[in-house]
Amino acid sequence: MDRIEFLRGLEREPIVNSHSHHLRGPEQHALTLEAVINNSYVSWCGAPIPSADSGADFERWLNAVRTRGYFVWLEKALTELYGIAEPLDAKSWRAFDEAIRAAHRERDWHLRALRERCNYREIWLDAYWAPGGDNGHPELFRPAYRVNSFFYGYNPAARDHNGNNIQLLHGRRIADIGEYADFLSGLMRARQASGASTFKCALAYDRSLAFGEASRDEAQRALREGAGAADVAKFQDYVMGLVCRTAAELDMPLQIHTGLGRMTGSGAMQLQPLIERNPDTVFLLMHGGYPWVGDIAGLAHVYPNVWADLCWLPLISGTAARRLLHELIDVCNADRVIWAATRGRARRASARGSRSSPRCRGCSRSGSSRASCARATRGGTRRGSCTETPRG
Repeated sequence: MDRIEFLRGLEREPIVNSHSHHLRGPEQHALTLEAVINNSYVSWCGAPIPSADSGADFERWLNAVRTRGYFVWLEKALTELYGIAEPLDAKSWRAFDEAIRAAHRERDWHLRALRERCNYREIWLDAYWAPGGDNGHPELFRPAYRVNSFFYGYNPAARDHNGNNIQLLHGRRIADIGEYADFLSGLMRARQASGASTFKCALAYDRSLAFGEASRDEAQRALREGAGAADVAKFQDYVMGLVCRTAAELDMPLQIHTGLGRMTGSGAMQLQPLIERNPDTVFLLMHGGYPWVGDIAGLAHVYPNVWADLCWLPLISGTAARRLLHELIDVCNADRVIWAATRGRARRASARGSRSSPRCRGCSRSGSSRASCARATRGGTRRGSCTETPRG
């Protein structure tokens, strides 16, 4: 079997997408090319996206972003998915726009694309707009329950970067840390019972990933009036410990966004003490920790409870994605490498694995073959489209 035949064989296998923010039906039905681009990482390239009718301004913008990974792989995804055999430019803009509009006018087109074009049999959905949601399609989506709001329940005025506070979401006003801990543990158990696949923490957009140890008494101080920043930090340290312990008790993995959140403190190595303290918790470290990609490989080498999910990394830097894939195959079991997808567009990914347990198999299914990793790098975001605003 040659390399191409091997890669094509992999493409025919069913996929478990371990990370998605797939948009709800009404938002899918209203999609246009402009909406797709504005809601993609191309919008992170430093300049507002002009109208295709703006002539020279549009061409200048296109020339500026044409070689950026975000644009390159978005263009590849759009040409494949909507069947347009020409590059995206001012002349072809209308053809892309009309194809997108026509496809998404069909009520279930985006769901068929996920099943038939992407070959997904299951998608772990991180619905940051409604934590624990399944977009009304439990036959395809399994919740990746986002726990960010747990860390902001110390004060009704506190919010995570998605605007959530767990006490407000559930109409509570708990002032005792013991009762609060029981409340959070109960929510996690209920989510597991209702079909959640994993827990998800995207706090790298809110704070450092350096979580220390904290006692109940220290955490309690944040629930009192006049609590300061040090009290809040101890509260969040305590909550993270609780989340890790409960995930381990439930045999559920914990996904953690690493890299490119806040640039200070978002590297995966910040998590080393937490990982050391929680050997029974399975940590799925997301996005390669870019730009500190070597940290992920180092952690995976030392800790058997660390898994690497490379979602988003190839869009940022194909060079970094290839380098990390090779490092991971060198230093850890290949079945701890996961290749997911993110965001609301129906495009391909190559995350492979089983249900809610962390036994998700990534780009290399059967040992340490570099050829199996080549599939991921050959496919670019056609296999792992990540076009999201800062939501993790």
